[in-house]
Amino acid sequence: MGGACSGTKQPQQKQKQQQQELKIIEQPYLHVQSMSQPQSRPSEQRGETGPCVKELLYCYKRFTDFLELVGNLDHLATHAREQLNNCIIQRSNINILIQNSIKRIMKEQKIIKRVEESDYYLIHNDKKFAVTFVQLMQKISNIILTELQSDSNFQEAFPMLIVSFVDLATQIIKEIENFQNFKTPSVQKQNTKPPISQDNYQASTNK
Repeated sequence: MGGACSGTKQPQQKQKQQQQELKIIEQPYLHVQSMSQPQSRPSEQRGETGPCVKELLYCYKRFTDFLELVGNLDHLATHAREQLNNCIIQRSNINILIQNSIKRIMKEQKIIKRVEESDYYLIHNDKKFAVTFVQLMQKISNIILTELQSDSNFQEAFPMLIVSFVDLATQIIKEIENFQNFKTPSVQKQNTKPPISQDNYQASTNK
């Protein structure tokens, strides 16, 4: 009877662990939303791409939280471990980019203080930050969709987490497309001139 009890206990523990993992994945990220709501913002900093960058920062925060759930990589196969290490590298690059960009803007605006999450609004509409940030987020989505999604070892180790990763990567791609759509009309507007009407053309040729 002891063997039968131990046999049923192990699946129950595994089910409990999966429920805990799911609970962590689905928890609301209220602290991310609070950091993106500044008390005041200069009107000249507002731009069309701001909402897209804000959403991508939210996606990035979710990505870092999911990455923390993976924990130790030693039990994973080589391919999965390499791709997750690549994700960690991209996370470090983005952290450095965020810190340096906020410090640069603070210096430009003569703000002397320590960088905090409440200062993230400063980079929402910064074009220099946005271009590099979007490129790095695109790398993250590519790693998830082209490498981790098809990795059977990672799927077996994290059956629910991989679903969250894929959903997140899809959301990242959507926000990047929105960002590109905002940029394209503004570029076209600068490169195009208003058409000359027929009356104006005839008047100019008759001079």
